[in-house]
Amino acid sequence: MKKIISILLSVVIIALGLFGVTAGAVGATTGEADVVFLVDSSMSMAKSDPEFIRLEAIKLFSDLCSLGNTKIGFVLFGSDINYTQVPMPINTEEDRAKVKEAVSGFTEMHGATDTGKAIKYAVEMLAADEFSGKGKLIIFLSDGKTNVTGNKEGRTTEDSMKDLDDAILAAQNAEIPIYTIGLNANGDVDEDELGRISYYTYADEPYMTDSADGLSEILSNIYVRHTGAQTAELESFVSDGEAHDVIFPIADTTIVEANFVVMHNGGVADIKLYDETGAEAPYDGKVAAISRNENYSLVKIYYPHKGDWRLSVKCDKDTRVNVNYILTMDYTLSLTYSTDKAIGEGTRIKFSAVLNSLDGEPISDESIFSRLTGKITVKNADTDQAEEVALKLEEGVFGGEYHLPTGSPYTIQASLFNDNIDIRSDIFRLEPGNEDFKEPEGPLKIILICAGAVIALIIIIVVTVNSIKKNHRMWSGKIVLTVTIDGMPTEPAHYEFAKKIPGKRVVTLAAVMKDLFAGTDAENALPHGIAAAEKITMNETGDLRVLKLGQLEYNGGVTLGKNIILSNAYRVTLRYTSKSGDSSSVVIQYFRT
Repeated sequence: MKKIISILLSVVIIALGLFGVTAGAVGATTGEADVVFLVDSSMSMAKSDPEFIRLEAIKLFSDLCSLGNTKIGFVLFGSDINYTQVPMPINTEEDRAKVKEAVSGFTEMHGATDTGKAIKYAVEMLAADEFSGKGKLIIFLSDGKTNVTGNKEGRTTEDSMKDLDDAILAAQNAEIPIYTIGLNANGDVDEDELGRISYYTYADEPYMTDSADGLSEILSNIYVRHTGAQTAELESFVSDGEAHDVIFPIADTTIVEANFVVMHNGGVADIKLYDETGAEAPYDGKVAAISRNENYSLVKIYYPHKGDWRLSVKCDKDTRVNVNYILTMDYTLSLTYSTDKAIGEGTRIKFSAVLNSLDGEPISDESIFSRLTGKITVKNADTDQAEEVALKLEEGVFGGEYHLPTGSPYTIQASLFNDNIDIRSDIFRLEPGNEDFKEPEGPLKIILICAGAVIALIIIIVVTVNSIKKNHRMWSGKIVLTVTIDGMPTEPAHYEFAKKIPGKRVVTLAAVMKDLFAGTDAENALPHGIAAAEKITMNETGDLRVLKLGQLEYNGGVTLGKNIILSNAYRVTLRYTSKSGDSSSVVIQYFRT
């Protein structure tokens, strides 16, 4: 079925190209992150993490990251800041090796646990202007127990809590989530303290683990959430001492890097990689590379060809093995357009944008392009004044139209985006008087219309069949809200919902407020002039849409037309004056599952 859709999309592009122009495509790669690891090195960690898996976390994350897209730093702390490394770019395999080597020796533990001082330090470090990547985040590994005693500065637990409050507010303002990982080998982790840090910085619930196996899954989830990569478990098994084959398909050429994390609690004799032809692939740093560690091995394939690849994993008998993959993707975007007359004032332009793999083949997997929002940016080349035109997704093609307001030259560019990725076409210039893009007249136009109608009918049939299958698929999501009234934040509230495709899930603003306030307080907390029946909508792609209203100031999210759009793990801040006269704000953090 996917092959049929791909062929039909190709036909559509060819047909449109007969009377339009297809601009070149520009790639957009997932996998960008600026991260600081905040590592608890106090004496309490001797019991909560005796195996030092907190150091393995930094090594594993550095192995996962895509070269040229990631900066990694780390801060080790106890009563004071014991060691710090500002985020440094991972551009080469040598850079990756330096990070792993640097953290290997940090096994000393001393002092109490001044959590507030440490988090404040890490937030200030990452909020600096030189770190401007799309995925700023802090990963905090600790047992979560603030204990400030016997320090030279005379600091108290109250001092640490004050710094923690300030750091959380600074992280909110800088849009830096703090993911907390509770290290719980002795079962004594303070989940409440870790939860407060993660919830208030919109990183959702804290993670808990007492093993390297669990740490792998946690880091994979965090990496995927912030980079737009894809992940899944391939296989789990207990070794019989013989080689075990794990097959994994590479579906298309969108994949820049395929990472396979092999977690093992015993010895590994050998891990071999075989390409789509069945030939053994070399770990030469060009085709593939392998990183070996006591608890995990990571196989990285660069630009894998389509087909079934194979890992042959040989471990000591009775070794528990878990294999996961993380894929870093790259896409291109082709733009096709036509006009009703020569370029000039009032000229109507029709747009069609199609998402492609690196070899130019249209993406037919709806789960990929349906999670993207499309727009065209039309800019007056004389004044630099720009206007965005929303594109509507229909059968794998993003389409729309626009009338030029003046006879000036213009540039146009298509963009497909969500919170983790922005894929753009080339920029094309439209010169006044140019007739090269006019739709054909006469017999050719009729032929193209008829051909398009036939293609559309076939696509409708295919999509109808697919939609029957999709009726059983559920989108679900969670809204996490924090309300601040005159500088005082409320406890975060959670609103979970699910929807069945087709159809829309709607939540009224009144229902949301009732989750945060009781009785008439909910009504008073609403903005002036805004009805309680105003809606927050979950659409067919699983995204959240908040209608822009005149009484509210918006910050964050993706603005498109009259809507603020939130995809997975994104947030928007609404600032306003409530009916009771208070200066208020609502932060909506949305997680799609």
